Amino acid sequence: MVLLRCFEIIWSGVLIALGACWKLTRKDCPRLSSLFREAGLFLLLAFNEVLRLALGCRETWFENLDATPSSAITASTDTCLDWSPMGSSSTAPSFQCLTPLALRSGQVFRNRVIRAAAFAGADFESLIATHREVARGGVAMTTVAYAAVSKDGQTFPAQILLEDSSILFDLRRLTSAVHAAGAAICIQLTHAGAFADRTVSGKQQVAPSGDVFNPAGFDWPRAMKAEDMLRVETAFVNAALLAKAAGFDAVELHCGHGYLLSQFLCPFTNTRTDEYGGSITNRLRFPLRVLDSIRSAVGTDFTVLVKMNVTDALPRMFDTSLPDVLETARALETHGADALVLSGGTVSRSGFGMLLGDVPLWDMVQATPSWPKKAALLCFGWAYVPSTPYREAFFRGYARAVLKAVTSIPVCLLGGVSNRSTIEGALEEGFAFVQMARALIRNPNFVQEMMEQRDANDTSTQQHRRKHCTHCNACVVATLDPSRPMRCVERVHDSVGDVEDLVN
Repeated sequence: MVLLRCFEIIWSGVLIALGACWKLTRKDCPRLSSLFREAGLFLLLAFNEVLRLALGCRETWFENLDATPSSAITASTDTCLDWSPMGSSSTAPSFQCLTPLALRSGQVFRNRVIRAAAFAGADFESLIATHREVARGGVAMTTVAYAAVSKDGQTFPAQILLEDSSILFDLRRLTSAVHAAGAAICIQLTHAGAFADRTVSGKQQVAPSGDVFNPAGFDWPRAMKAEDMLRVETAFVNAALLAKAAGFDAVELHCGHGYLLSQFLCPFTNTRTDEYGGSITNRLRFPLRVLDSIRSAVGTDFTVLVKMNVTDALPRMFDTSLPDVLETARALETHGADALVLSGGTVSRSGFGMLLGDVPLWDMVQATPSWPKKAALLCFGWAYVPSTPYREAFFRGYARAVLKAVTSIPVCLLGGVSNRSTIEGALEEGFAFVQMARALIRNPNFVQEMMEQRDANDTSTQQHRRKHCTHCNACVVATLDPSRPMRCVERVHDSVGDVEDLVN
């Protein structure tokens, strides 16, 4: 412990020096200043990981780090949050998760389980197969991920681009296939902002601020001007209208995970000094403009969900504060969101903050397309994407706080929802529905099996034929190399005789 304290003192001294360099260079050399700040962020992440490993701490670094001496520096947590376990209070399954839910837009979900937005393939045949399979498996709605609203917001060449009507034919094939399987279908509207791939667009990225280093591309974006904001706002509206014309039942506006609208909300990535930066009221201004414009264009009878971060999964000094998160949630509620989907993490700096579990680092290195990025992932991946023990409902503390703040629209729990006990517990606490990704990649028939269990009046805690997701995160590798098939590596081991406890 004495060695750790000495280590902490030395590390703190380095951080203070980096902070001084950042302040001294911020005005005259903003890009150099951003590198000092990025180095400080990396050191905080690395420091936390070293201490976690040294002390054998199994807590998530954004949840409860009281056991580590670094908690005051690195933990983005709040003592008022309720981190008690989430689970059904009933010993017998109530199957409330299989009851319908009506939204104020008029849409009715057939049950309370939604397939979350997650990579499902780089071509339409793969997308159709994946979403049709999970629709047949019983989910109320499935969400198509990462639909870019403009070319300068794409992160890979094969990403869905909702720019013009030429894509409508394939989108209608997708929506028709899902509807024929009995489920609704949603599409996620995104713009990557600072971490968009400039080799795809051929242009420098646009972002809230131009003095924030982009570790995903080893470059700097360009700060958005008024005309850029108007163009991107129009692109979001156009994309929503295309989605509606293609037969989608809903759109999910992505205001989380470090994408463009999230970059405006996060104080680390928004260093503006005009009316779009500074206070949370200002940082909310552009995301609310986009939401208002989409709502006005699609009407009140079309569902608009908003995914937002409850934490950016960054060290406390860089993370969005809990009061700002609650104000964001209330503002989105007031401005016409039909439901809030609560998530967390930042793709370019804490990508596994939205997942937890194992990190297949070597597979990720192999799948990364460029050699400089492979080298960076090898050198820094252990800190930026640490392997953090998985736990159920790992955003539950923040989510419970948001649930208390939002009173007129449904709130969705996301993040570590992989069994019926957690789902039923979330519904008992007041969450209207849940979103799941990895559990449904592992077992697309998860909901159907619960329906069979209910119909058979089976009160046991077992579900048959499919095994529980192990959170190995091997499925994530496909997001780095879209040419790889999107699949669960464990599904090849399934057999009719397998039995796995999916509740306890």
